[in-house]
Amino acid sequence: MPKRKSDQAELNGVGHITETTTLRKPKKMKRSEVSAMPTPSTSQQKAAIAEFTSVTNANTSAATKLLKQHNWNSSNAINAFFNNPSNAAANPARKSLDRIFDSYRTSPRDSPDELDLEGTGNLLQALSIDLEDIGSLVFFEVVQSPQIGVITRQGFADAFSDVNADSLPKIRNVILGKRAEMTRDRALFKRVYNHTFQLLLEDRKKAMDFDQAAAFWRVLFSDAGLKWETRNSPWLEWWLEYLESEWKKAVNKDLWRQTLTFAEETLKDEDLGFWNEESSWPSVIDEFVEWVKSKKRSGGEAMEVE
Repeated sequence: MPKRKSDQAELNGVGHITETTTLRKPKKMKRSEVSAMPTPSTSQQKAAIAEFTSVTNANTSAATKLLKQHNWNSSNAINAFFNNPSNAAANPARKSLDRIFDSYRTSPRDSPDELDLEGTGNLLQALSIDLEDIGSLVFFEVVQSPQIGVITRQGFADAFSDVNADSLPKIRNVILGKRAEMTRDRALFKRVYNHTFQLLLEDRKKAMDFDQAAAFWRVLFSDAGLKWETRNSPWLEWWLEYLESEWKKAVNKDLWRQTLTFAEETLKDEDLGFWNEESSWPSVIDEFVEWVKSKKRSGGEAMEVE
């Protein structure tokens, strides 16, 4: 959400404060001054109230009061609502989500605002989401898990209160809905794919083990994610075969992301017309292309690549 405007910014146009002015309790505005300020139409007010109550779950009275304080700017009013801890805590959805979160903590005293691997596993089991399924990676991206199997209270509450998913069945529906969208929504897939790399990094490391990367490439480049194969080229199998036999090193962030970019290009152009020796691909991808040309094309003949 946009940051709340400063108090000074909200005073602009209402009065002028000089450097020598002694700050006192603001005096009430005269009726004539209030009437001079632009007032939104009734339809605009109703729309603002509807938006405010939908996002915050506050009642109409509270919505009207806060919207008036922010001159009927719904974005500013919503931001102010959630910036006030007492208001955020009063959100019914967040209350329900807090209760769900608390029920899966294994160390409430040591980690009151974090679920560990055991607690996360129990939560995913309750949601009927297999930890080895791509749905778990969708879940971890939605709640912005800092690492595999770890969930923070804020990430959990923020993710599902925004869509009023305040029960296990509703949370499951949100995740299953996004899982189903993965094959059609390339932007969603990319977010999940990129976030997965962060999940798998161990503390203070900048790369993951090859075997771990290979396992998750198989999960991501599948029917449920982005199927990395074309009519005559099982790209994922070739990629893993090549790395296993010729490379097998740790996978850093750049290679992880460039692999997705390369995969997308091969799906559009099976003949690798997009590739040339002057391209800025990682060297391992350049070497993979040469390997494909010499080892996997018919008769072992090199492809003609311009």
